[in-house]
Amino acid sequence: MAGVQNTATLVTALRGVDTLGDETRRTRDVSPALAQLQPDAGPLTTLLSKTRSKACTDPKFEWFEHDLKPRFDVVKTALSTTDGTTFVVTNYKRFRAGDVIMVNKKERMRVTTTPSSTSVTVQRGYGSTAAATAAVGDQIKILYNSCEEGAAKRSLLSAQRVPKYNYCGIIRDPFGITKTAMATKAFAGMDFTTEQATELIEHKKNIEQMHLEGERYEDTTGTKPKRASMGIDGWIETFVKAVNGNLTEAALDSHLRVSFRFGQKVKLGLCSPIAAQAINGFAKENLRVVEKSASYGITLSRYENAGRVLLLAEHSLMTNDDLNDFSGIAGEMLIIDLEDVEQRYLNGRLTIHNENIQAPDEDQRTDEYLSEVGLEVHLEKKHGKLTGITG
Repeated sequence: MAGVQNTATLVTALRGVDTLGDETRRTRDVSPALAQLQPDAGPLTTLLSKTRSKACTDPKFEWFEHDLKPRFDVVKTALSTTDGTTFVVTNYKRFRAGDVIMVNKKERMRVTTTPSSTSVTVQRGYGSTAAATAAVGDQIKILYNSCEEGAAKRSLLSAQRVPKYNYCGIIRDPFGITKTAMATKAFAGMDFTTEQATELIEHKKNIEQMHLEGERYEDTTGTKPKRASMGIDGWIETFVKAVNGNLTEAALDSHLRVSFRFGQKVKLGLCSPIAAQAINGFAKENLRVVEKSASYGITLSRYENAGRVLLLAEHSLMTNDDLNDFSGIAGEMLIIDLEDVEQRYLNGRLTIHNENIQAPDEDQRTDEYLSEVGLEVHLEKKHGKLTGITG
């Protein structure tokens, strides 16, 4: 009786990546294709994938932020011209003996004692200024310090580093087809190939939506944790202007002055369609189209004002199902300093193509795209936001 024949293909050399390819077991890394595919469908993801993307080794990634010492405070109790040399501030730790301060944009004072409570002792009418009134909420500005000759050092004061963190969320988009359908001739291309291309776009949109509107959380109630990343819309808190109506060029210029206070002089403006429509009606001498290039990879317009440059991208995902509903992000414009935003991804898990993930006994082929990504946003005061745009 003839022996049982073993028909296995033999590998006579060291097994390597080529072997995995021959066996169709190699996981595909398709992140470059993600950046190139319909770039305007996910402009933030496109830009970050090309220029600001970095691997991390833990699904929770952390960083520290350090700001300069604050120079402003507000009056907490009203001050008259005849009040004494002590008055109450809101944040007493900001003041030290020797500080020359200006209250209510008028009177200069010199702090004589480093305070240990909200009461600050000062020399009023310092220099050539006279005592002036100040109401609750009036501005106090720390100008500089004036120290006595031969005196001991001033009290120490420094700004503490602030820890920040975000998570990588796992985004999975599977697609599949029966083996019968794969073998069937059809019009308009092979169905599986079409699904493969379409699902990559959907995967990119899912990443983009999390980068825009994601909420940071880690849910540990299941068998394993589920995580999501906070998007850029949630990080911006300080420089937010509620338009609550039509966006005018004057209103935009006014907010650019605020949003460009810190950071780079060139920033990205992600516009909802209604915001883009409003800006397109502005003075044309301030607005011009930037050709799509390798630097950006997306269609941009350039808006300039007083040396500030805003690269504008209309974002099709910043909308609602009802195109006349401008609530939420559909009525917003996000101003982003790209030097302080990074896409983070768990090492080796930025848009990979997992093939043949169906069970062994299933007469089908199922693949998926998988990304474990998040957004790192530094110093949110470098960014800005306009809300409530309706026209």
